[in-house]
Amino acid sequence: MKRLVLSLVALATISSVANASLKYECSRYVNSSYQGYTTVVANNKSEAEQKAYVKFKEQLGKRVDYVKCK
Repeated sequence: MKRLVLSLVALATISSVANASLKYECSRYVNSSYQGYTTVVANNKSEAEQKAYVKFKEQLGKRVDYVKCK
């Protein structure tokens, strides 16, 4: 029984690490001109760019043509 519980705990720990998100720094551009940056947490670059676009537009109320993240 103890082995089963330890195995389940180990499996849960490993699977949570595999789904870890990264912090991205995303820049805002208007008329091809840099206008500032923000940070977002996402699973990949394209998701980060989508989240940053929404954050700039809706949460921060900024004008944005496109976003690039790294």
